[in-house]
Amino acid sequence: MNTRSPHPSRARRAGYTVIEVMVALGILALGASGIIALQRATAVSGTQARNLAMANLIAQSWAERIRVDALQWNEPNGLPDLSETDWLRLAETNPDQRLIPEEVPTMGSPVADVLGIDAYSADLVTSAYCTHLRFHRFPGIMSTPGTLIRADIRVFWRRDGSPADCDVTPSAVDAQPDLYGAVYLTTSVMRNKIRD
Repeated sequence: MNTRSPHPSRARRAGYTVIEVMVALGILALGASGIIALQRATAVSGTQARNLAMANLIAQSWAERIRVDALQWNEPNGLPDLSETDWLRLAETNPDQRLIPEEVPTMGSPVADVLGIDAYSADLVTSAYCTHLRFHRFPGIMSTPGTLIRADIRVFWRRDGSPADCDVTPSAVDAQPDLYGAVYLTTSVMRNKIRD
């Protein structure tokens, strides 16, 4: 009696060969590496978008702070009082120089945490965003000379995600664009007019 299968070719086709399994695993590995690379790119893009959005919000809040600061600049009875402002006085003491603004407890801090909340020197918070200001007083705009100040606001952060050193000089930030990301906002304020 013949114990062989009547169809020997069907018995050989029943399983997969090692080569077929290796090719399938190679295709799976290639697809998985593509998905992992896509996830990484998505995460980096998401972090960059979050940093840009948060820095824009911080810069806009600084523009509002400067507008509020300008309310103190009114020159009552014709007497100059720009020195009584918190930050606009830098337009006279350090014109056209990018500076680290002073911390004013009731108004704001140049240091912000990951959520964009001001971090004061007494707080034990890791800084994520820092602010630099530059002011330029225009000598003869409108009918009264010297009544307009341009404010340039720069909010920056470390691109690698490490805590930002807000004591770094503005020139160091300018010199290392690969290390720091930044958002720039320009606004202007006029002297507050009061009636004599």
